[in-house]
Amino acid sequence: MIGKERIATSDLERRWNFIVNALYWAVIAAVIYIACRWLLGLIWPFLCAFLFAWLLQPPIRFLTAKRHVRYGLSAALCLTVFFAVLGGMLAALTASAVSGLQELMQYLPGLYTDVIEPGLVSMGERLERSLSRTDPAASGFLTEHLPDMLASISSALANIPIQAVTGVSNRASRLPGQLLSTVICVIATVFITADFSRISAFLLRQMPKRMQRLTLKARDSAVHVLRSYCRSYGIIMCITFAELAVGLLLLRQKHAVLIALVIAVLDIFPILGTGLVLVPWGIVTLLAGSAAKGIGLLALWLVILVVRQIIEPRILGHQVGLHPIVTLIAMFSGARLFGPAGLLLLPILCAVLKNLDDAGVIHLIHRGDDSSV
Repeated sequence: MIGKERIATSDLERRWNFIVNALYWAVIAAVIYIACRWLLGLIWPFLCAFLFAWLLQPPIRFLTAKRHVRYGLSAALCLTVFFAVLGGMLAALTASAVSGLQELMQYLPGLYTDVIEPGLVSMGERLERSLSRTDPAASGFLTEHLPDMLASISSALANIPIQAVTGVSNRASRLPGQLLSTVICVIATVFITADFSRISAFLLRQMPKRMQRLTLKARDSAVHVLRSYCRSYGIIMCITFAELAVGLLLLRQKHAVLIALVIAVLDIFPILGTGLVLVPWGIVTLLAGSAAKGIGLLALWLVILVVRQIIEPRILGHQVGLHPIVTLIAMFSGARLFGPAGLLLLPILCAVLKNLDDAGVIHLIHRGDDSSV
């Protein structure tokens, strides 16, 4: 009896310890999540400034060591070129977006009246004639409710310009704060770049010795992972471009290669993707009466989507050293927790942690005979 009581007590203690440990790590995870969401809104200009200064160090060192240009002059030259290129790209993208939205707002009313509504009416009439021979009740239901459906679609399209204006107004109300953060980011980048080595050394000295070693290893690992990440998405972009080019050429689309290149570049960004272009294009083409081309565009989008879902975790995992299922979980979790940024950043963080664990700097993974994950 005493032995059984000891076994029951030991089992209860194990369960209780498991619950306590699970709650402990859940609280830590919640605190980290809340801190990241809250702190990032406060310190992102300085994080971006430090990142920009770090990215500018290789060209600055090249000019200083190879071309014998003074560090201050090298830093000023690199900062000028960097912000000129970045500002020019942002200005061009903003101008292009504004111009595209203006054209879209002018095109939408005519698009509905000239293409979408006639296409829907034609489809409804064909469906009604087909149903009248097989199911008269369904045909009568369609005849009765088709005008209401068209009116709802027309009202929704008419509200798009209003919603766009509302969205622009909301963005404009945040513009002063964003502009101030951008100015602070630029100024901080200048100051940090001017004294990058001293600031980095000062920050490193504030850490314990073990944390210094961990930080340096994490920096080296992050550089390796970022290079692998860029290589991975370069491969994915090339595959997407090839699929788009072949598909559009088969559909006899003018400027197929140029259009494929633009869509492939957009596909790198998580919010955009090929569906943002191909799905509306296919639907409008379908309603305009070009059924074969419309179906072809939608089928092309579906093929690209399926292929990307299959190859992305494998290519990304192979390049950064993660198992495909780990990469897939990190991408999904990052997107759900942090949005599009998490889709890119959480797999990078997982890869950095794995590299640090492989190097023996940290110990997170309990390894058995199989250490492939």
